[in-house]
Amino acid sequence: MRRVASRTRVRAEVVTPVPRSLILILAALILVAGLALATAGRAWAASDEISAYQIDYKVDEAGVLHVTETIDYEFGSSGRHGIDRRFVTREKYDDENDAVYDLKIISVESPTGAATQYSESTSEEDSGRTVETRVRIGDPDETVDRSETYVITYEIRGAMRTSGSYDELYWDAIGTGWSATINDITITATVPGGAQDTNCYVGPPTSKEECDQQSKKTASTASFAQAKLYSGDGLTIAVMIKPGLITDNQPHLEPDASKLTTGEMIMFGLLGLLGAVVMIAPPIIGYLWWRKNGQDQRYGGLAPGTVPLAGQTAPVVQHDPKMEIPVAFSPPKIPVAEAGLLIDGQVDTRETAATIIDLAVRGALTVQSDGPEDFRVTLVDPNRAAAPHEMTLLSKLFDGQPPGAMKDLSTQGTMVEAHTAMQTAVRNQVTQRGWFLKVPSASTSGGVGFGAVVIGAFGAFAVGIPLFWIAIPLAPLVITLIVLRSKLRRGRRTPDGRAVCDQVEGFKTYLETAEAEQLRFEEGEDIFSRYLPWAITFNLADRWAEVCARMVQLGRIPDTMPYWYSGSYHSLSSFNTGFITGTLISASTPVPSSGGGSGFSGTGFGGGSSFSGGGGFSGGGGGGGGGGSW
Repeated sequence: MRRVASRTRVRAEVVTPVPRSLILILAALILVAGLALATAGRAWAASDEISAYQIDYKVDEAGVLHVTETIDYEFGSSGRHGIDRRFVTREKYDDENDAVYDLKIISVESPTGAATQYSESTSEEDSGRTVETRVRIGDPDETVDRSETYVITYEIRGAMRTSGSYDELYWDAIGTGWSATINDITITATVPGGAQDTNCYVGPPTSKEECDQQSKKTASTASFAQAKLYSGDGLTIAVMIKPGLITDNQPHLEPDASKLTTGEMIMFGLLGLLGAVVMIAPPIIGYLWWRKNGQDQRYGGLAPGTVPLAGQTAPVVQHDPKMEIPVAFSPPKIPVAEAGLLIDGQVDTRETAATIIDLAVRGALTVQSDGPEDFRVTLVDPNRAAAPHEMTLLSKLFDGQPPGAMKDLSTQGTMVEAHTAMQTAVRNQVTQRGWFLKVPSASTSGGVGFGAVVIGAFGAFAVGIPLFWIAIPLAPLVITLIVLRSKLRRGRRTPDGRAVCDQVEGFKTYLETAEAEQLRFEEGEDIFSRYLPWAITFNLADRWAEVCARMVQLGRIPDTMPYWYSGSYHSLSSFNTGFITGTLISASTPVPSSGGGSGFSGTGFGGGSSFSGGGGFSGGGGGGGGGGSW
């Protein structure tokens, strides 16, 4: 995790946002302070408890969310100074955009007399796509009693969503990042025109367990209550609002922060012109190297997605990233996991989830779920696995047991070993196919290099200020290498690999744009099941579910459950693809090490509605966050 200067209002100072390129070049200075902040942010007491948590939301006609939080905090040990309250202020919305929440702290008060001075700082994760603002409340020179009450008043812009037929406040009121158990939660939400409907979910991300109490409709105010939340659980509310009453009813979106934009590339050059030759050369050379050595290859003179016929020759040319790839109306004849590797150079948990569903569709498995806390797969016919990585996945998942064996995947981390083994197998397969000049590394790029910058900067500062300033001119070289590593994470495809990747991207475009009235399939074909693994790989599962629900309405496909599933859903139109995908991804994800609530608590589920498209779930709204003592 890297820490940057605060982007929100701070009581003591206001920092103007600067381009990420400039932040990187000055990272050696900024991160020394950030390292100290990170260390301090980990302080907490394991036995902390919140005896009561009250939140009052008011949405005005301009779409501004006015919030008052009253937190009765029980400190688990002496020597505490106050509390940290952390807010998710940026998170992934979709593949191209991030949702940004403009947070403004109005006041911090304490009826019990605790120190209420506060400071703000921000920290980033996922290459800047997730940003968390920490509000540290208390005096480092004073300690608090075992029980204190804090009243935090703030405003948020960008919290609203709309579906066209209604507006919605879909909000992670209590994020999963609290280190303390929370008791006696009461929430009210006042919206223009009164609440038309409500939803409320509690538990870990993707849980559909409803809150203890909620008012479905009131004249003006919706209310919610929950007796207890344990550390790591969250609470998400949703309030439906009549359309036309709120002017700013759209999420505030900004382009994917992890992508290197044209403006940032130009900034590299402008900054280089202001420096010495040693600071100019690395970015320029790195860019030129990328243009020459970083792009895919393809067969010149042939249509995208095609290779020379037997006896035919074609020149190998550099791929133009701006080339228009035609839509493909059917998926390529390769496994979905290999397609995922071709798209982004990685085999992540989404590819494992898609492979599980693909195996179920082909009759190797069945899927059972009788509730939000239940998810099982049963081995039916392992011979239906066609590719080596599929055989590896089944072997690791069921430990070589015969058909009839069942595996519970409802708990996070239960499929990590199988996922890791499948990763290796897929990379080996693609290596043998010759689709990459070099198959990208399985590990995430950039983290080690950036960590080296932090350690180097801290070390230089510790040794002496002169050495620190000598090290600064080396920053562009290190930063250029980090950017190149991040870009190369996607890999460089051979002409054959580029042709198959064209087919994959063409089919992805089809699933992104096709409407229920336009889909082509043979009568009686289970189109939902056939394309669902691909939709999961492309992160389009929710859209695919909505398209199929529309086909049910049109009478084009029957409203029956897929043959490979049994459980609590009884019709295709109510089938929750988000729950299935999220559970499988969670099962493939290692359980995070305990960090006392110091880590990020954004869910990254992005856009959506709790009243349509399969419904809502805990962690599905905007915002989130957490907190603890220090």
